[in-house]
Amino acid sequence: MNIHSLKELMLHAPDSAITVLGDFCLDKYLYIDPDLDEDSLETGLTAYQVVGKGIYPGGAGTVTNNLRGLTAKVYCVGIVGDDGEGYELMSALKKIGANTEYMVTDTERCTSTYTKPMRGKPGSYSELNRLDFKNFKPMSKEAEAKIIENMRICVAKSKALLVLDQFIEADCGVVNTNVRNAIYELSKENPELIIYADSRAFIHLFSGVVVKCNNFEVVKSVMPDFEGTPDQKTVMECGHKLYEKNGRPVYVTMGKHGIMVFDSTGAHHADAVDVPGPFDICGAGDSASSGIVLALSLGASPEDAAIMGNIVASITIQQIGVTGFATPAQVIKRYEDYLM
Repeated sequence: MNIHSLKELMLHAPDSAITVLGDFCLDKYLYIDPDLDEDSLETGLTAYQVVGKGIYPGGAGTVTNNLRGLTAKVYCVGIVGDDGEGYELMSALKKIGANTEYMVTDTERCTSTYTKPMRGKPGSYSELNRLDFKNFKPMSKEAEAKIIENMRICVAKSKALLVLDQFIEADCGVVNTNVRNAIYELSKENPELIIYADSRAFIHLFSGVVVKCNNFEVVKSVMPDFEGTPDQKTVMECGHKLYEKNGRPVYVTMGKHGIMVFDSTGAHHADAVDVPGPFDICGAGDSASSGIVLALSLGASPEDAAIMGNIVASITIQQIGVTGFATPAQVIKRYEDYLM
């Protein structure tokens, strides 16, 4: 990748339509001013005073937010509950210009939510213990059928399908066994379609699609009993094996050590962009995925797409206390400042 090819990608980003399928969550930041702490008369505990809120799409919404920041069109396929968090999440998705027509409301589920208390002052917040709302039972068969139907409708209008499987509880998220099988069938019917899956716990169950995982996850996918921190040799070995099993490129994110890509031509390494801190690495992998998939949808090579992913992630990790995103202008400037 060079500056001219990057500018060309950014110029055509609005032409790309991408379906994002998976676990859409609400990121709810609560900003707490420590100067206003009160002692609760009822419990004797400190009552924190919330002076502001930040409402952002999380999970699959994070990649949606990043893709919209990069100016791609996005169709959202996921589930919300019939609750206040669902209203906030849908409002946040609409606010960034994502198409929410194909989101499914399931009255039997809560909207997945990450509540993030942030204590401190603007620019120097510390995150307290998070409060999570998740679902611990499968979605209804009616919701599952609608998810698969809507996925097919949206893919027919898209250049890529990005699958975000957020949760580790088997078959309790949107990307359950039947949805995963439907994705595989879609890959066989549309071999030229870019299908990219990111799964925290079940990447080994995907077939026939591009997959993304971190260095721990790629090892677990091949060596489920592995413990500890994998070294470079083990990551390389497992990356090659996962590619051989899957037959599509494998992206392995490694934090400050960049991204490894395994494809038909071998293994390639894309260095991370070395930017100054402070950092908030939450969502960095999702940011990288948005850059990778957008680049692939516009015809970039797997290796150039990894470079794009690193650039986008380097921008969002510098955005503290929010679910950040990168714009085309920021991507180009980051390349000029750090990679030329």
